[in-house]
Amino acid sequence: MQTTRAVDVNLRTVEAVKVILEKAAVPVSRNWILEQLRKQGHSTVRQRLNRALSFFLDLGLVVEGSKGVQWTHNDSLSLKRAVATGRRL
Repeated sequence: MQTTRAVDVNLRTVEAVKVILEKAAVPVSRNWILEQLRKQGHSTVRQRLNRALSFFLDLGLVVEGSKGVQWTHNDSLSLKRAVATGRRL
């Protein structure tokens, strides 16, 4: 029986992807993220990028749509208050 192993991603890769996504104002493609990583001198493979993005998706920090991946996390106190006390639609 053969088991599949999860791709191992180091913290440096996760942090680099986080910074790129936070700076991007619009949804970006995975290819664009890989290119930005290469420009920063932090080349990685698609499997590791996918694993890092999966980590952010699981935590609810990013969303993925037809136009790409976008950072959505916001630490704003006023936003947290509005979510906590606001009306559900």
